[in-house]
Amino acid sequence: MLLLLIFSLLLQLTHADPRLCVDNGPKLTASDFTLKEKDNTHLAGLAKTLASAKATVSEVLDSANRDIITGPVPGEPSEEWLWDNGDYNTTKWIPQGISSSGDALAVGTYEGRNVWLVSWYQDEGDKNVRISFIDRETHKYRHVLLVEPTADDDFKSVPIHAGGIAWYGNALYVVDTDNGFRVFDMDNIFEVDIADGVGKNGDGWSANTYRFVLPQIRSYSWSDLQPDSAFRHSWVALDRLDSPDTMLVGEYQPDDAKVPIRLVKYPLDYTTRRLRNTGGVVTATWAYCVNVLRMQGGFSRNDTFYLGRSNGDTNGGDLFTWSPGETNVPMSFFPPGNEDMSYNEAKGEWYTITEHADQRYILAYKEEIN
Repeated sequence: MLLLLIFSLLLQLTHADPRLCVDNGPKLTASDFTLKEKDNTHLAGLAKTLASAKATVSEVLDSANRDIITGPVPGEPSEEWLWDNGDYNTTKWIPQGISSSGDALAVGTYEGRNVWLVSWYQDEGDKNVRISFIDRETHKYRHVLLVEPTADDDFKSVPIHAGGIAWYGNALYVVDTDNGFRVFDMDNIFEVDIADGVGKNGDGWSANTYRFVLPQIRSYSWSDLQPDSAFRHSWVALDRLDSPDTMLVGEYQPDDAKVPIRLVKYPLDYTTRRLRNTGGVVTATWAYCVNVLRMQGGFSRNDTFYLGRSNGDTNGGDLFTWSPGETNVPMSFFPPGNEDMSYNEAKGEWYTITEHADQRYILAYKEEIN
């Protein structure tokens, strides 16, 4: 009897959460979704300590030491690229998120370069995240390690899944699944020693043999404001057609999920590259429930949403075209393992990547998206 009473109370509490998808419909109250902004207090000091080691995006690209190669890919993308052999088939690192210089700046280039960024999480050994800086003109790339400043002269690795990324000006937004966003400062890339270990290393600094590190500048936390309400920050995409610009974040849930699947938009300030906030609290401008299991990525334009669903390592992925209040319309579209997605307004094209070893592609599409 006591267990039944406890279950009943928990059920009431669950249904009382206004952020859940329940009988009152798929549209949610956007103001119920909030994040708390927090700046990293050590980045300014670290930037002074490593001032002589600062590097630009162009310098990272010019130092690129690997090549993407074109090759046959299932489906009909307008461009298809494979990683070099070591990255194409490794099981140690798994690619997840994609963004481009078309997200970073409306002109479509950054420092005059046409760039893709791709996030990878480390699945074997230590937990780290790296970002591939890809020059789309030379077809060369280099990996850069994400780090979090822990002192004015030290940093540590970032142990998250990095399921989606969005580049906005000098800020790289990376989803942190259970927590919200971490944001990294593209104005403070540092060159470090090629050595083992992450952080201060004797008289220098290293990053597990990576030549460059990209430090965290701030975070946006879900749990600081709503610790009893779960939200999976699985992927993210920039929408430049909203006014103001927004970050769209979506949830991945597996087949057996008995929990909500939601899309939420947060407003951006293009002058500061932060999420718009009042007193450090960011409030969503739009929130909706959507019934798409295994949703790995998406983007929105003019109130239409393009959502990717993965179907394992042997079946191709689906693309859903959906508008609020309408029925989802899926079509088989992607190779197996499709992940994060990104739209480039300047070039009128959009991107995804695939995650499985030996089926690992960077894909561009020019299908008409109104």
